[in-house]
Order: sequence, then structure tokens, then C-alpha cells
Amino acid sequence: MLNKKSIILVIIPMILFLGAGCSRYKPRPIDISKGEYYEDEEYKKLSKNDREEYCRTLAVELESLQGRSEKAQEELTAKKERIHTLTKDLRDAEKVYANLSAHIDEFTKQIQELEMLPRVWKLQFGECLWIVAGYEEVFGDPLKWPRLWRGNRQMIEDPDWVLAGWELKVPRNWPKKHLVIEDEWLAKIAGYWEIYDDYRKWTVLFEGNKDRINDPDLIFPDQELVVPR
Repeated sequence: MLNKKSIILVIIPMILFLGAGCSRYKPRPIDISKGEYYEDEEYKKLSKNDREEYCRTLAVELESLQGRSEKAQEELTAKKERIHTLTKDLRDAEKVYANLSAHIDEFTKQIQELEMLPRVWKLQFGECLWIVAGYEEVFGDPLKWPRLWRGNRQMIEDPDWVLAGWELKVPRNWPKKHLVIEDEWLAKIAGYWEIYDDYRKWTVLFEGNKDRINDPDLIFPDQELVVPR
């Protein structure tokens, strides 16, 4: 039989073993990807295996964060470059806008001035088409008298013969059509100031009227031509 001393020697190690097993630390579950970590005191209580596993998980998470950081940095650099480009484009656009605004203001002023110009002129004694065309409020250029004649053909048969009291229309628009008269050809018509002011642009007239002109050297009086703009 075992004596009392022997029993004590057997029981004490068992108690120590059972006590150690019952008091083993169980770490709380965490999710490092969500920013959950062990406190210092908790880490100290981890077993060797748990610590190693914890450190491996931290290393993986660190590598993932570094990768995301590098990608974010690349995106940031690209966006900064894009912002720089857009800023430059915006400044260029502002310059263009300012320039166009100045042109629009100038054109608006010109339109307002044109709207104030006479559209009808009553001939006074001693006036002829040459004199009237030279008036600043008419065309400001006596050489443009044919425009007055062509705009008033129904009234004026001979441009050298006009009478005081006649009310002449002062054409201000760019005609979209032209009625051919005798002794006119495409180059001559294209050279008219109100058409293209350039006889070499007769081809534009021809191309725009191919449905009514078979031969560019052959057009007829009273033939209505389209004036492409």
C-alpha cells in the first residue's frame, strides 16, 4: 500500500497539471482586415503558436496595405497630372472665351450700327448712284454703286440715268439668289461685291447650280441662280 508521503507526491503533480490546463488563456476572436488587433496585455498572454499565427496574419495584412498604398499613390499621381492638364485647358479656354467675348461685343456694336443705317435712300437733285454709294451711311465707297443698281433693277434701267425723288433700296444683306441678266457670266457674277467679290469663285456658283447649269459657259437671262454661302 502507498504511504501518505507517496500519495502526496502523486497528487501534487496532478493538481498542478489540472490547474495549468484549466487556466490556459483563450484569445478573443479578431479580424485584422477590419482593424481589430490585440492589446499589449492580450498579446503577452498568447501562446507561442498563437503569437506566430498572429504575426503571420499581420505580415499578410501589412503587405496588402502596402500594395493598396502604392496603387493609391499611382492613382493620386495620375489624378494630379489630370488636374494639371484640366487646369491648363481651363485657362486656355478662358483666354479663348475672353477673346470671343471681345469679338462678340465688337460684332454686336457693328450690328447695332448697321441697324441704324438707312435701308431706303431718296435721291436728291444732283445725286447719282456713284455719289450715293460713296456716302458713309450707305456703302462708304463710290465704287460700290453697282450694288445699288443691281438692288433696284426694277426701277433703274440705265444706271447713268436716275431722277431726284426716286426712293432706292439700300441692300444690306448678302443675297442667296441671283437673277441673271444679259451680258452676265459666272465669273462676272462671282466678282460682284455682294456675291463673293472674287471672280475666281465662279466654280462655287457652278457647283451649287449643277441642277440648272449644264455648261458653265452657258447661262441665260432671267435664270435664277443659287448663291451658296
